Amino acid sequence: MTNIGVFDSGLGGLTVLKELVANKKANYFYFGDSLRAPYGSRPKDLIIEFSDQIVKFLENYNIDQYVIACNTISTLATDYLEEKYNKAFYPITKSGLENALAFEGDFLVLGTQTTVESHFYKNNIEANSTSFVYETAAPKLVNLIEDGVISGEKLDKSLEEYLKIANEKHIPNIILGCTHYPIIREAIEKNLTYKANIINPADNIASKLNFIEDNKSYVNIFMSEINEKNKQTIDKILACDYKLKLKEI
Repeated sequence: MTNIGVFDSGLGGLTVLKELVANKKANYFYFGDSLRAPYGSRPKDLIIEFSDQIVKFLENYNIDQYVIACNTISTLATDYLEEKYNKAFYPITKSGLENALAFEGDFLVLGTQTTVESHFYKNNIEANSTSFVYETAAPKLVNLIEDGVISGEKLDKSLEEYLKIANEKHIPNIILGCTHYPIIREAIEKNLTYKANIINPADNIASKLNFIEDNKSYVNIFMSEINEKNKQTIDKILACDYKLKLKEI
C-alpha cells in the first residue's frame, strides 16, 4: 500500500483530501487539528511545533509522502519538516501558485494573516508575470467555518468586509489562500458584485503527486476535536467512505 499523509489546522484540508481521493487511489491518513484552529494568527515557532507534533503522530502509519493541506503551515514549516523527517512534503501553496500562473490579470489573495504576511503568492506571481497582487487577511473565516457557519448573515457580513477591495476594483482572479475557503465558495461568489475567476489551490493537486496507485482508496481521518458541527462538515465535503477517530496530540 502507498500511504499518503495529509494534514491541516482543521477541516480545510479535507477539500484537498477530496481532490486526492477522487483522482488517485492510496491509503490516506488525514489529521485535522480543529481543537487548536485557527493557526493563521499564531507565532511561527508555535505553528512549527504543532506541525511537528502532527507529523510525529502520522509517522506511526509509515507515511510515504505528505501533502501539507494548509497554506499557513506550507509557508512557515515546509523546510523544517523536510529536513527533520527526510521525506517528501508537498505544500499546497506550490499547487496554488502553479494554478494561479495559468491565468492573466491581477489577483486578490484571500488568506489567513500568516499567509498574507508571508507574501508568498504576491512575491512569486509578480516575479513571474506582469500581474499585480492585492492581499486581504480574513481572520474571522476559519473560526466561522470550524463552528459550522458556512452560509448566512453572519458569514455574509464578514465576506462583505473582506471582499470590499475586490468589489471596488473588480479584480479578475481571487486565490483562496486557505484550504478552509473552498467550503464557503458559494458564499464568496454570492458576495461578489461581479464574476471573478476563483482559484482553488487544491484543483489538480493529484496530478502533481507521483506515487504508485493502489486498487482502492482507504481514508482514515483523525481530528483533535470531533463534534456534531464538524462531523456534518466532513460529511458535506467528502463523498467517500472514511474512518473517523478522535486524536489529541
